Amino acid sequence: MQAFDYEAITVKGKTKRGTIMAANARAARRDLRAQNLTPLKMNEANTQHTKEKTARKPKGKVSKRILTQATRQLSILVKADTPVSEALKVTALQFENSAMRESLLNIRSQILEGRKMSDALAAQPDTYSELYCSMVASGEAGGQLGHVLERLAIDLEAAQKVRRQIMGATVYPIVLSVVALGVIVILMTFVVPKVVSQFDSFNQELPKLTRMTIGLSEWIQEYGFWAAGVIALLGFGGSQALKVKTVRFRFDKIMLSLPFIGRLNRDLNAARFARTMSGLLESGTPVLQALDTAKTTLKNLVMQEATQSVIDQVREGNSVGNALKKVAVFPPLMVHMIASGETSGDLGQMFTIAAEYLEGEFESSTTIVLSLLEPLIIVFLGGVVLLIVAAIFLPILRLNSLAY
Repeated sequence: MQAFDYEAITVKGKTKRGTIMAANARAARRDLRAQNLTPLKMNEANTQHTKEKTARKPKGKVSKRILTQATRQLSILVKADTPVSEALKVTALQFENSAMRESLLNIRSQILEGRKMSDALAAQPDTYSELYCSMVASGEAGGQLGHVLERLAIDLEAAQKVRRQIMGATVYPIVLSVVALGVIVILMTFVVPKVVSQFDSFNQELPKLTRMTIGLSEWIQEYGFWAAGVIALLGFGGSQALKVKTVRFRFDKIMLSLPFIGRLNRDLNAARFARTMSGLLESGTPVLQALDTAKTTLKNLVMQEATQSVIDQVREGNSVGNALKKVAVFPPLMVHMIASGETSGDLGQMFTIAAEYLEGEFESSTTIVLSLLEPLIIVFLGGVVLLIVAAIFLPILRLNSLAY
């Protein structure tokens, strides 16, 4: 049997495209006519795919944004009863000059050869995560692939929104801080020495603020380059040390214990865990398998090990809510909601509500931090510049007062 892509006209005069399996092209046309379809075009699917693959080489890694868009479009098409192979083809055509097109066409080819979509996705682990493949497999098994893809699209869109919030909460303050530090270094390295050289002819003791500024300027000129090198080495060494599991575990434990940052870190990881659990449970994945898959989405090793303890307790017959309460790592409100969901028999929905609540808390917290951090950095920069200017002008003002 071979797969053929076809374009045909229905009895109502509408154009229909799809894929049909037959022994040869003649048999495929005969089968189409038996379905009251008049074939217009027909190509062997595998041959067509080979041509497309040769013409379009992979352009690199698929971004999260592109994957989210593709998943959303696939969910719309599959829910509209479009054959999966046709939905993959239509979606692939929307991505010009993207590795997404090659990925989808490759999956389509494997499906036409008889493989499951989840197996084809698993063959591309750099693009489709274990969670993605597990949910698609559950959707295929339960005949709810369209609904599962829609849920995946919703979860990916939510994750993308959180990533944008994290970028906004970290990148902007860092850029602003670097600019502020750069301005200070330029003033201390180039401006202050030129002005200070004029003070040598005063033959008077300089004010304390001026002497301190001159000393700091001389230190930056002499040791600034080496200090920057040491900081860079410490940063590189720290990043390498965090690759060691024991060091990373201690670091993550310290991060969770910090007053404000610890709560943000915990809530963000818990929201990611809860959203993953809700998607898996609502797609029909067993609780233990869902916990094991959701554990990999946690970036904090302390919370990962706590989740493993939860899995062990659930395997021994304990409830998820009680197990989460015993590890005492996840937000108490989330634990309470999960326990309520188990009692009411709607665990997946409660995980969804918990994820939305925690994401909302993270968004409001980062918004408050950003609204306060920007003016604080500007005030700090203004204060430092004011001190430097004061250190420069104090000797001049003192000299003018002595002249009178």
